[in-house]
Amino acid sequence: MSAFVEIPRPYESAPGRFTVDLAFPAASKRRAKEHHDVAWTLAGVHGVEASTPFKLNPRWSYYKEISGTDERYGGLDDRRLTVQGGPRELSRYLVALVRVVDEVEALATRAVRVFGAWKRSVAAEPFLEYEDASTLRVRSREFRADVLRALVQGLGARTRPVRGRDSSRPLWEQQGAVAEEVWAVVGGVDLEQAGGDAVSVQEARMVPAAVAEAERLVVAEAARVEAERLEEERVELFRQVDASCARGADEADAERYALDGQECLFPVSAARSPLMVPPPMPVKPRRAPMRRGRLRPETRAALSGAVRVIPREAVTRLWPDLRSLRVPVRADRRRYEPAA
Repeated sequence: MSAFVEIPRPYESAPGRFTVDLAFPAASKRRAKEHHDVAWTLAGVHGVEASTPFKLNPRWSYYKEISGTDERYGGLDDRRLTVQGGPRELSRYLVALVRVVDEVEALATRAVRVFGAWKRSVAAEPFLEYEDASTLRVRSREFRADVLRALVQGLGARTRPVRGRDSSRPLWEQQGAVAEEVWAVVGGVDLEQAGGDAVSVQEARMVPAAVAEAERLVVAEAARVEAERLEEERVELFRQVDASCARGADEADAERYALDGQECLFPVSAARSPLMVPPPMPVKPRRAPMRRGRLRPETRAALSGAVRVIPREAVTRLWPDLRSLRVPVRADRRRYEPAA
C-alpha cells in the first residue's frame, strides 16, 4: 500500500460491479489535491468511472447565508474519490494507482534535489543575495508543490517537450522546465502497467457480501472453538492440581494414622467437597507507572496512619534489654519456638 492514498476493501454495489472509496491523507490540502488529480487522470486510462463526493461545510448556517457571508453550503471533497468498475478493471486501476502516485512523488523529490544543487552553484549567487535560510526553506517547499502540480497536469500527455532553463531567472520561477527535465531523465511514468500477481491479489479482495459474511462467521467459529479448547485445558489443570493435593494429604494422613494406631479412619480426601473451578479472571489493563512522586510502600503506609513507625533510638531508650520482651514457651511447645 502507498502512504499517499488509502484504499479500503472494495464492495459490490451491483452484480458484477464494484466500488471503492479512496482517501488521500496528505497533511497539505494542496498536495492531497494533486494526488486526487492523479487518481482522476488514471481512471480514464483504465476505463473506470470516477466521481468526487460532495462535502458539507460545518461552518455554514442559514443565518450566515442570508446575512451575506462568504460561507458556502459545501463543495467537492478533494480528499476523497469514488471509483466504480468491473472487478478486473478496478483491480488493475488500484494497482497502477499506488505505483503511479509513488513515482510522481519520487519525481518531485528529484526536482527538489535539482533545486538544492542549483542553490549551491555559482549561477544562483545573484538571486540569493537577499535570501536567508528561512526564505529558502519556503522557496523549496513552494517549488516542490509547483513541480508536483506541473507533473500532474502533464501526466496524460503522450509527449512532453523539454524546455531549457533561463539563466536570467531564478530556478523557483521555472518549475515547469525542471519538471520536464526530470521527466525526460527518468523516461516518464507508465500509466497502464500493472503487475499480474498484484492484480490477482487485489481482485481476490473483491468478494460478494455473502462470501465476506461467511468468512467472518468462519473466523468467529474458529475463535469460539479455540476459546472452548483453552477452557477445557484450564479445567483439566485445576483437576490435576486438586487430585495431586488430595493424594498428598491422604499420604500424610496415612502416616499419621499409622503412628497413632487409627488406620480404620477414612481418608480426609473422601470428605472433601467437589471441585469448583472458578471462572477466568478478567484481565485488567495496567496503567502506566508514574515516574514522578512515587513513594515506597512502607512510607505510604506510615503517612496514611496504617502503620506507626517508631524510631530505633526510642525503642532502645524504653527497652534497653530487648530479650526481656520474649514470651515464655512451655516445654511441650518448645519445637514450635522460633529460632533465635
